[in-house]
Amino acid sequence: MQETGSQYDGFDLASAEVLLGLRFTEDVLQQFCARFMAQYGLSKSSVNILMLLRHGPSEGMQLHDLGDLLLVSRANITGLIDHLEQKEYVTRTIDPSDRRARFAQITGKGIELLNIFMPVHYRNVKLMLQGLSDEEKKQLSGLLKKTRQSIAAHADELEHAAVAELTNAE
Repeated sequence: MQETGSQYDGFDLASAEVLLGLRFTEDVLQQFCARFMAQYGLSKSSVNILMLLRHGPSEGMQLHDLGDLLLVSRANITGLIDHLEQKEYVTRTIDPSDRRARFAQITGKGIELLNIFMPVHYRNVKLMLQGLSDEEKKQLSGLLKKTRQSIAAHADELEHAAVAELTNAE
């Protein structure tokens, strides 16, 4: 990476190594979690929906609110809820005060699934990170938060720099 990267202006080896490390770690984590969740017939999004419904308002949540929280489109949230409804993990109701609004509520079967799934999930998380001490976990968590804050703080600058470079290249 040092050899090839140094050919480009702005190259910083330490930053490139961190980014690649984050991306590779995320890929490994996503692959493991996807395989594990699939054993329960779940996806990351479906687990997130069930957790939001389980720990959210007792009357359920509007579909558009779930979509906003999960950063997915209306079509995607509808498909996810359709899938969970077919498995009887959620029910969908119409808001009596606004017939356009749809609510989703977790069912007893959905709660039972979470009661089985979540303890195993949390044991897996603990196992995955057992190579780190509690202090190292705190440090890593703090560094990841600081990284997210840095990305957010420079988002406009990053976007404008990319546009400027593309414009100059034309």
